[in-house]
Amino acid sequence: MLNIRHILVPIDLREHSQTLAEVALAVANQLGAEKTTFLHALPHLPDLNDYLPDTLARLEAEFRTEGKGKMAAFLDLLKDQAANIDGVVVDGEATEAILAYAREHRVDLIVIATHGAKGIEKILLGSVADRVIKGAPCPTLVFNPFSGTRGYEVCKPLNACIQAV
Repeated sequence: MLNIRHILVPIDLREHSQTLAEVALAVANQLGAEKTTFLHALPHLPDLNDYLPDTLARLEAEFRTEGKGKMAAFLDLLKDQAANIDGVVVDGEATEAILAYAREHRVDLIVIATHGAKGIEKILLGSVADRVIKGAPCPTLVFNPFSGTRGYEVCKPLNACIQAV
């Protein structure tokens, strides 16, 4: 039987992060997870050191500070919904950062949202959720905040019942 102790929830700190958090925390509570970690990845800025080297370092520091502030505010909104939650802000491209964190911290489940890109948009921009699913070292639950439904009812053990709600 799969024992879910640590859940990773990648968020972009935009409009649907709160909805994803509610779904992830409901899953965490239902499965009896011991810890839920919200992760926000800050992409690297293009290397412009030939122009203004101090500007790039200053901008990255400002983005990191702003990201950590947003994460703290986000966690503050969730503090009454779950006991053991934390948040991290990491540097790097989203997919690589998520997968590296999941491997390093031995995450048992990733709960991620899809942005609902289709057609040429998906071809040109790709999908972080798709790449995470393909490279994840653990099961991945994908939530579509654009679908109008709240996902699935999840029971423990996972194979006991998975029903659309």
